Amino acid sequence: MNKPILIEIIIWCLILTVIFCMGIFGYSKIFIEPNIYNIQFRDIDGITKGSPVRFMGINIGYVKKLIPADKHINVQIIVTQKNMMIPNGTRARVEFYGLGGSKSIELMPDDNKDAQGIVSTSTLRLHDMVMKSENLVETLEMAEKMVKGINKPATQKILENIAEFKDTKIQDTNANIKNYETNIVKKTESIRKKQRDAKEKINNMNEMVDKLNEFIKK
Repeated sequence: MNKPILIEIIIWCLILTVIFCMGIFGYSKIFIEPNIYNIQFRDIDGITKGSPVRFMGINIGYVKKLIPADKHINVQIIVTQKNMMIPNGTRARVEFYGLGGSKSIELMPDDNKDAQGIVSTSTLRLHDMVMKSENLVETLEMAEKMVKGINKPATQKILENIAEFKDTKIQDTNANIKNYETNIVKKTESIRKKQRDAKEKINNMNEMVDKLNEFIKK
């Protein structure tokens, strides 16, 4: 074979290989990577690699990887449903799936458009329920001890003193109101008497002025 032709074939093979690799890379970027999502869970008891992922009750993918972190677990899921994009703010939680007691990750859309990616909703485990019940029992026991420790005669005496103090204050207030009303009545009568006296003096002065006028005219 002619050497220039061989070189040309090799060059074209290299070009086609590069184009093929770029096509594969672009395909993976466009169609595969957007269908991989990461969700942070505080607890995913019962979820394993390969557990189903459901969106509004429909199977759309599966769990690819579980990565334990400090205070949470990163769950990587793959959406196999064609042209399926999970909207931002979607809520994720662990639920029972099927009759065998297996669990799945359930996705539900949410109105919170400001959230980024998929937001996990913490599930209440049996252990959490037991701990909360124990805390409630402890609180009730403390309240019961406090009630039993109350000195009933002393408490009754305190309540009687409060009632007596309240009645005394009410009586004092009523007496003050009556005194205030009496003082107002007395002051009103005094003012009216002064008005009558002033009116009488004015009348006397008017009579004197009239008599003087008559005397001058004579």
